[in-house]
Formats: sequence, structure tokens, C-alpha cells
Amino acid sequence: MRISPHDVAKAQSLGEEFDALQNLRKGRGITSASDLAALPPSLKRILRITGNTDEDLCMGLDELKKLVSEAPPNERKLLVLCFNFDGRKGSWMQRADDFAHECNSSEKTVRERSDVAILQLLTRTLEAAEAVPDPGPISGALNSIQRGLSERFFDENYVRNSDAFNQIWGSAGSVDMCGFGHNRMLISYSGELSSMLTRGGRVRVLLQDPEGVAVIYANQRSSTPKASEEAVRHQHKAGLATLRALLATSKSTGTNLEVRSYDILPPFTGYFFDTGKPTAEAYIWFWSWRQPSAWRPGFRLTQEDDPLWYGRFLDQFEELWSDETVTGKVTLNDER
Repeated sequence: MRISPHDVAKAQSLGEEFDALQNLRKGRGITSASDLAALPPSLKRILRITGNTDEDLCMGLDELKKLVSEAPPNERKLLVLCFNFDGRKGSWMQRADDFAHECNSSEKTVRERSDVAILQLLTRTLEAAEAVPDPGPISGALNSIQRGLSERFFDENYVRNSDAFNQIWGSAGSVDMCGFGHNRMLISYSGELSSMLTRGGRVRVLLQDPEGVAVIYANQRSSTPKASEEAVRHQHKAGLATLRALLATSKSTGTNLEVRSYDILPPFTGYFFDTGKPTAEAYIWFWSWRQPSAWRPGFRLTQEDDPLWYGRFLDQFEELWSDETVTGKVTLNDER
């Protein structure tokens, strides 16, 4: 059974807000600021709506448009489509179908990715979340020769994921994940992960201990360093909540979804697909000092083309995974 964005939203205690934003896209989408009057109090707080006057609701609509404008480009297009800020004709289903034809995609895919975009928008409003993960190109562009050399290698954007990264989730039989909290990636690829688990695939996740000290050190390096300790820990617990929802929805025995935590700053973020097979691939991102996630240097390695460096990065994952002095097992079904 494939997990839905609603299941993930509910696991992260954002179910009411998610459903309310979904309702706004029904029919013709948002036709006026008055459509926001029926929003739940929690969502009104997010949109800074303090009353139901025309002025209050107009300010709330402006805040929603601001949140949409700050979304990563691929999500921004879907959110504009959802709320119909560009004034398309037709119901939500018709708009989704028209957009799918424009993008050479399917209506189902557009609707699923739109749901994910809505949930990601909500998660970015939380205190310790990265509100603007992709602000655009780094200022002070390098000259054409330097830019060409760097971009040919660091061509895996952590936010605007490549076609290769997007596609491998649907075909791989296993994935090993190493990083901080994984929450954004777990939300983005929750459907693909649940499908992998349902068909008997293996998922291993290394993440930071939400109760440890390293998550606080990591926050000092992030683009949101002023968040409270409680909010930082909540962000990491949200990733575990998504994993618990994945386990429950896939009806897995738990043997093919394993999670271990460490109280360290990991050396990199890495996603390893189909380890042990000739077609194995790895996606690696390095951390940056208080820069947006989209600016993290990232690259792709394959077992076939880069066996030396693929093996070296994979060895680091395996050594961390098996080192009981550093990592500890996380039981996912103890809070179900």
C-alpha cells in the first residue's frame, strides 16, 4: 500500500492544515481573500490572519502568496496551479489535467506532486525549518570557465533534484540513507519509499539522534541558526514520525526498514541505491556554513563508472552503520 501525503501530514501533526489547503484548491481555487475565512485557527496563525475583516483576510492571502513565491521552482509551479494564482480556467481536476499535458506528465503525477508541494510548504513554516531552501543562484557568479568546471561535477542539486535522482526511486530495490534528519527527502519521496517497502525492498536510514547534542551543533551551521532547541529537535523527530507512518502503511514486518541514530555531525549526506549490484548509484552532498540547501555541493557516483570513489563513500556508510560505539538502533513500532 502506497502512503499518501495526508498520512505523512497526519504523522507530523499537520493533518488539519494540510486538509484545509487542499480544500482551497477545489473548484476554481482561491477566487478571493474571503475564501480564507473558514481556515482553521492553526493555519490562520501561519498566515498571520488575526481576524475575519477584509483587511485581515487580504493580508493572509498576501502571506500565502509570499510562501508560494519562496518555494523551490518546481514546487512553486504546482502551488500556483493548486491555488490558481495565474487564473486558469476549470476545476482543480481540469487544471491538473491541462498542466499534465503541458509538462508531458500524467494527471495522477501532477496531483500527487501537488499534495507533496502543499505539505512541504507547511513544513517550511515551522520554526527550525528552512523557509527559503532555494533562493536562486549564488551571487557573484564565477567566470564562464570556472563555472563550467564546477557545474559539470557538482551537478546534483539538493532541492531541485535531477531526473536521474527522481527516477531511481521508482526502480531501485534498496536505498541506504545517511545524513541529518532526512525530513524533506522523506516527505518528497514518501510514496516511492512505501512502494519500495511494499514490494519487499530494503531501506536503511542513518540519522541524527533528536535527543542528542549534535542536532544543536548542526543547527548552528544551518541557514536557520536562531531556532530554539525544542524546535530543532521537533524537526528531527518529524523525520522519525514519517518513517513510522511508512512502516505502518506498508505493513512491513520492520525487517526491511531499519533505522539507526548517531550523536555526531555526519561527514556528508548520502543516498546509496541498489548497493551490491553493478547498477548501484550514490548521490552525495556536502554541508555548507549557513547557506541554503540548494547551494550544497552535490554529485552522483556509479559503481560502474566510479568504483573507487563509490566504494570509499559506501564504506563510510557501512562503517558508521556497524559501529555500535557511534550508532544505536531506533525502534519504529514502539509508538504506533
